[in-house]
Amino acid sequence: MAVALMVGILGFACGAALSGKSENSDSPTVQGTILRVESLSITELDVLEIRDADGQTWSFEARGKRFALFTPSHLNEHQVLGLQVKVRYHREGESLIIDDITD
Repeated sequence: MAVALMVGILGFACGAALSGKSENSDSPTVQGTILRVESLSITELDVLEIRDADGQTWSFEARGKRFALFTPSHLNEHQVLGLQVKVRYHREGESLIIDDITD
C-alpha cells in the first residue's frame, strides 16, 4: 500500500512539471529505463545512462545542468522503481548532450 502511494505521488510530481527547456524542441529523443546516474552535486546532473525498448544503451552528458524536478536523487528513484524517462538531446561531436528530461 505504501509503495503504491509513493509511486502515485512520484508519478504526479513528475507529470506536474517539466525539466529545463531547450530552444530546439525538434531535437531527437530517446525513452527508456535508467541504468546509471552520476552527479556533480545533489542538484547537478553529470551523466545519465538509459536503455531503450530495443535494448540499446544510451549515455548522455548533462555537464552540470539542472533540470526542474529531475535532480540526481529523483532520477535515482526512477531507476529503483523502474520508471522510464524521455531524454531530448543534441550532439556535440561524439557526445550526446541532454536538453530536456521528462517522463
